[in-house]
Amino acid sequence: MNHALLDILACPTDGFFPLDVHIFEETADEIISGILVCSKCLRWYPIRGKIPELFPDDLRDKDDEVKFLYRWQETVPKFVLEEGINLLTKSGSEPV
Repeated sequence: MNHALLDILACPTDGFFPLDVHIFEETADEIISGILVCSKCLRWYPIRGKIPELFPDDLRDKDDEVKFLYRWQETVPKFVLEEGINLLTKSGSEPV
């Protein structure tokens, strides 16, 4: 994801702008992995393979997102990680 996109991306749920970014991997020009967080509704959206995934809740794959959180658990903000753990507990499955 090009850093310039941060100037135009808004939360798809409530339209809040700007989104907070937490970068896990990047090059000089692009964010490779990270998350975008809406500070109004506290929803978070992964950035994977340079692509921000700004999907509404009903189109999100919870198991896939929990796996993403486990991969980056050392760098994910605590409240986002706790939400992911709650998803895991509700689904009853362990991430691969």
